[in-house]
Amino acid sequence: MPSLSLTTVLLGSGLSCAIVCYVMAHLRRMPDAPSAFGWWSLAFALGTLRFVWRSLQPWIGLPPALFGAEALQASAAVLLLVGVGRLVGFNPSRPVLAGGIAVVVAWAAIFVFVRFDLVLLSVPLHILAGAALSATAVALFREHRRRPNLNLNLAGPPFAVWGLVEFLYPLTLSNPWLVPWYFLLTQGLAVIIAVGLVVGALRRFQDDTRRAEARLVTAFETMPAQVALFDAAGGLVHGNAAYHADYGPDARRAPEPNLRFEDLMQRLSRHRAPQLVEAVETKALRESAVEVEFEAVLPGDRTFTVRKAATPDGGSILVAVDISAQTERERELLQSARLLRGTLDVAKVGIAAFGTGGMIVAWSKRFIEAIELAGAPPTADTTLDGLIGALAHRGDLGPGAPWDLASQAIAQAVGAADGKVDLALPSGRRAMLLWHNVAGGGTVLCGLPVAAALASADR
Repeated sequence: MPSLSLTTVLLGSGLSCAIVCYVMAHLRRMPDAPSAFGWWSLAFALGTLRFVWRSLQPWIGLPPALFGAEALQASAAVLLLVGVGRLVGFNPSRPVLAGGIAVVVAWAAIFVFVRFDLVLLSVPLHILAGAALSATAVALFREHRRRPNLNLNLAGPPFAVWGLVEFLYPLTLSNPWLVPWYFLLTQGLAVIIAVGLVVGALRRFQDDTRRAEARLVTAFETMPAQVALFDAAGGLVHGNAAYHADYGPDARRAPEPNLRFEDLMQRLSRHRAPQLVEAVETKALRESAVEVEFEAVLPGDRTFTVRKAATPDGGSILVAVDISAQTERERELLQSARLLRGTLDVAKVGIAAFGTGGMIVAWSKRFIEAIELAGAPPTADTTLDGLIGALAHRGDLGPGAPWDLASQAIAQAVGAADGKVDLALPSGRRAMLLWHNVAGGGTVLCGLPVAAALASADR
């Protein structure tokens, strides 16, 4: 048989265990990683120290080298079993863990320093290590069946083989030439375990990436807004279904799935104010890192809000939202407001409308004339409380403290569905202020001179 340097093989095995320790410590920080990885990484850290300590035998002597190596290996086996317990739902307490390590360390010390017996020293401790490694293999297979997304099955077989090697360790006692080959085999198995864990982690990362991409693509394609991504040169990289349905986004044109950034912006800018066309069509807009937002009105009275933003790779992303329905509603509201304004202006009485929050919504010229507000006409910030308070301070509500009078009038206006209050205007004329609280919220005030009010009552 070819000879192997025991020291070299031991250091190589220590390096392999260090690699497994690093991989497990890294995997432990991944989301949903089993808590057993933390204990197993500690176990392989002790395994690394075991091989390094055993390689010091030429300098420290055989007894200390054997004691340290066997004690470290048995302690690592205990930590492996703790990790297995974590996977199956058994969490040993710290006293139990410390007691287990103390027992194996005492066992190694007795049969090295008190009664040197290589068989009683090595065989039970290596059987313990084999059982721990085999249990770890079973736990990995079980966890893979429970959570296949972790891809732990690749590391199971080398753990099982390593456990078998530990069970066969007593053969090396009668065949010393097998010792270097034993350590060489453990070195190879540790490397295979590290590779299996890394490959499993890569598979998990790829699976998670594919699922995330699928969710992103689904969300991207089903967005009602038109989204198009352009590269740094202005070429179209991808557009969602809404973008391609409208061909970027002018439905009256022929299909142009590869419409370039500049061409699209020119198309949009033709329907904008002339002074903005040049800014939109320039290459600087594509290369600008500043977000730009504008509206584009396309043929057929389709109005879009378009937002352009830069991507980290120098490209651009455009998001176009069809706001035609919103714009139509705004036009309808504007027309309704004009009709309301016209109705108020032709009414024979002065009218002011207040919203649910007490803010004034609309008022007529006759309302200003009826209660003589020409010096301080209502504004968009006028409130019902503020208007009545101003009338009280002006003395229109009669003699007395203005705040008390205003509070009484406000309480009447808010508390009753309908009501009225007499006003003594600064010019000496008298007027009547009537109110009506609308069922859905809001208040309507009517102001008219007393003579007109009496005439209206007579009719």
